[in-house]
Amino acid sequence: TSRDRLGQILGNILGVGNSANSALDGQWRAGRLPLGNQQVEFNARVDSDVRSGLMPQATGTRLKADYAALVNLEARYGADRSFSTSERSELTARYNELLQVLADRQYSGNVSSPAAVSEGQAEFNRRVDAQVAARKLTRTSGTRLKADYSSVVQVEAGYLRDGVISEAEQDDLDARLDALDVRVGDVAYASPVTAKSRLDAIARALPNSGLAAAARAQLLVEHGDLLRLEAAYARATASAEERAYLEQRIANLETRARVAR
Repeated sequence: TSRDRLGQILGNILGVGNSANSALDGQWRAGRLPLGNQQVEFNARVDSDVRSGLMPQATGTRLKADYAALVNLEARYGADRSFSTSERSELTARYNELLQVLADRQYSGNVSSPAAVSEGQAEFNRRVDAQVAARKLTRTSGTRLKADYSSVVQVEAGYLRDGVISEAEQDDLDARLDALDVRVGDVAYASPVTAKSRLDAIARALPNSGLAAAARAQLLVEHGDLLRLEAAYARATASAEERAYLEQRIANLETRARVAR
């Protein structure tokens, strides 16, 4: 049965049922990111089923993308190393849905997408309004942020035309959302995140990115351009539009250089 398969193929790797839920809840309460920590194991199980012909390639691609999106959601909720009760409940429910897909080797049609950008729009707008009310953002900046989020919703809709969001497309969406989070300014990162620190991280990541030499050379050229642009903006008072442009360029470069943030 499907229930038996959950126990057989996952066992101690991912954990199932009430035991798994309790283990996850305990780690979240401790400020850890258990879903992200077990992503390699989850993807390996999916790849194994695809290689053996037990799961269609399209299903495997979607399942790994959905799990990556869930990991991204977990990281966003746990940016301050604290998870609310509702956040823990949502993560648990979505995790169990994906485990069921893995056990059934197919989608049942009622599995929710943890990374649906459109679903997060109302919450994003609330965060922006809170920052405007606290005078940490101008009304103009707040309006621009909401418009930019709507643009990401449209990008997501375009990616979903074929019914599947690929890993590369999900990476692009995540990078765009990360850039918007930085502009809102209410996300607590482990260390201060600035344009310069992000560019430094790209430079450190490129040698071990696994990209071909020609691709790395091209990215280094763009990296140098952005370093000069960042320095120019630092010397003068950059406008909101200029900062948004720089954020967009850096996010794009992070995605292509395979930098995890």
